[in-house]
Amino acid sequence: MSVHARGIAKSAIIVALMVVVAKLLVFILEILLAAWFGTTFVKDAYLVALVIPYLIFIVGTETILVSFVPIFMTLLAQGNSEDTGEVVSSVMNISFLFLTIICIVYVLLAPWIIPLIAPGFDEESLSLAVQLTRIISPIIIWGGLIGLLVALLNSFKRFTLTALRFTLYNSIIIGFVYFFRSRMGIFSLALAVSGAVLAQFFLLLAGLWKRRKYYRFTMNLKHPQVRTMGMAVIPVIVGGVLIQLNFLIERVMASGLAEGSISSLDFGYKLMRMPFEIFAVTIATVVFPSIAGLVIAEEGSRLRQVFVSSLKMIAFITIPATVILIVVRVPLIQVLFQRGEFNAASTRMTATALLYYSFGLFFHAANYIFIRTYYAFKDFLTPLKLGVITIGLYIFFNFIFIGYLKHGGLALGSSLAAVCYSVMLLTVLQKKMVNLGRIDLWGSFAKILAASLVMGLTLLLMGKIGLDSAAAKTAFLLGIGVLSYGAACFVFKVEEAGKLWKMGRQFIMKRLNLLSGKVS
Repeated sequence: MSVHARGIAKSAIIVALMVVVAKLLVFILEILLAAWFGTTFVKDAYLVALVIPYLIFIVGTETILVSFVPIFMTLLAQGNSEDTGEVVSSVMNISFLFLTIICIVYVLLAPWIIPLIAPGFDEESLSLAVQLTRIISPIIIWGGLIGLLVALLNSFKRFTLTALRFTLYNSIIIGFVYFFRSRMGIFSLALAVSGAVLAQFFLLLAGLWKRRKYYRFTMNLKHPQVRTMGMAVIPVIVGGVLIQLNFLIERVMASGLAEGSISSLDFGYKLMRMPFEIFAVTIATVVFPSIAGLVIAEEGSRLRQVFVSSLKMIAFITIPATVILIVVRVPLIQVLFQRGEFNAASTRMTATALLYYSFGLFFHAANYIFIRTYYAFKDFLTPLKLGVITIGLYIFFNFIFIGYLKHGGLALGSSLAAVCYSVMLLTVLQKKMVNLGRIDLWGSFAKILAASLVMGLTLLLMGKIGLDSAAAKTAFLLGIGVLSYGAACFVFKVEEAGKLWKMGRQFIMKRLNLLSGKVS
């Protein structure tokens, strides 16, 4: 493994561990919020108040993040610090002004917008939702600025700080609501969300404090890179809207099915997303600045190496994760959700959704890398055009399978659409990066798939062992799954397993040597 690849792998592992901690906090937060606010009208009002600000926050963060990294890497390669400072300052100031205007307009129009979002609310719920909207809306402003700061820190390979923001966010919400909910009620949650987002901004800003001398109060709309940025964000924003459109289509079609179909799809999708967000998003976050830098430097050989290595690592994680989700889905859902109103029937419906969603896990993860590689080439239109085609295919698949598989057909349609999107993205991308190392790439995939199938067969056999509780069975099967997959990878000589083993051994030996040095 090259020094460059080793650095990427180490950064990915550190970020993944921090994301795991953040996801655990999210799970704890959801449990606490359920206990504190339940399914009361005040919680409904909060969720309605959060819809638009959070959507703008997410789209703003992601849009500026993915569109600015290639531009910033180009500026760094040119080595002109004054020009770089002017572009960064212009983008930051323009974003702040634009998002502030959106925030003010939304707050003023909230009494008319909220009834459109929740037409079934009574006067008390609507009034509360409007009040909560005014508290939460400032996150609109910080979304774009956070995206810019994350882009800068990622470009400087400061991944730890950008990953830490999620832990900070959830910790602040848990702590603030815990201490103030008795006096402030649901308003404590709204204030906590707004304050936690602001805390994220200041955390990231602190990481760039030493470079503050480059900031200036300017908005140079005529600068070529600023104009490029302005043109880039449009297709990225539309792409983000298309993703939300997928969810809307699914919800609309599921609304005509049996009660619980929408909820089971939501639970199943969230479970499928867990390994995706922990590993695929982490790898893409760490790799994206490197790919952008290699594109700018026109280092085709290293670019292909990083790209192929990223796909292999994603396959190494998501293919066995797919098998685990399929085989262990029922006891896993029972452990996580089956209590209270979530009964055995809910488990069966969610298990069906998770089964069909799982088939698309690798392809969703691969698409995340593919799209960012296009962005590194400053090609923002191709993923958008192919995304429009994919939505058409998604609707087509849904109509085919919904009659036979009900809500499972919608989940299967999502997975098949992800497969088609992957094929189209990779086919066009090969014209930009010829010779992706197909033999090496597909050979590794075959070994990973074989090891995953061995693990799956082992889990099916071990699953016949009777255990008293779903928790014990889930823990047992997950442990067996990890061990059997590791052993199968050793037998099939899976390259990625060897790399991780070597890195882990070096890490432990290094820590032991440091410890022995302190003792002596």
